[in-house]
Amino acid sequence: MIGGIKRVQARAGAEAEFEAALREFSALVRAHEPGTLSFELFRDGAPGRYVVLDRYRDGDALAAHNGSPHGAIWFPRIRALLDRLEVSYFPGHEPGETKYTAAALTRAPWERAFRLAADISLLPRWATRFCQEIRAQGDVRFRYEADAAGRVIWHCAGTGSGELRMPMRVLPHGPGSLLLFTIQRPPGCSEAAFGEQIEWVDQALGQLRELVEAP
Repeated sequence: MIGGIKRVQARAGAEAEFEAALREFSALVRAHEPGTLSFELFRDGAPGRYVVLDRYRDGDALAAHNGSPHGAIWFPRIRALLDRLEVSYFPGHEPGETKYTAAALTRAPWERAFRLAADISLLPRWATRFCQEIRAQGDVRFRYEADAAGRVIWHCAGTGSGELRMPMRVLPHGPGSLLLFTIQRPPGCSEAAFGEQIEWVDQALGQLRELVEAP
């Protein structure tokens, strides 16, 4: 699951129009996004200040929300009513879940973020611990499948027991981009070992954000 907080300052005089737009957009979210668990608007006390609390089933659901046809229409309309928008995402993981999606926002345009993330030669610079683990195992085959049209980079790790395919999505998000990296719990992996992998991917995505934002 991924939770989101959007802190909003509406333009003076545009508060009623903003609230009406959010109500209409929220109805479309409920009707067309089964992976969006909640999308709710709250007043924050001060004039024109609001908070939007949203929850998504997984990284695919968040990607579907950001890339939805209704979002393409409504996101620009809503942003035109705002003086300020601050967005944060908070991945969550419950014991027993077999997938985890790390999320990071970056100021880098999605084209730059995708190009650098899809360069396998740069992998040791941001997924350091992951690369160390692959070298330690020795028998792991690793490759990329980059799909710029779909804005997804598949990280494919093959062993004697099969291949794990882990998607990284690089999505436009305002002038910047949103990075989503989903890992899958391998068969036989303990909860503690998967928890360590979650720490690795959180750290890796933070390092990737620094890489794509570097001059």
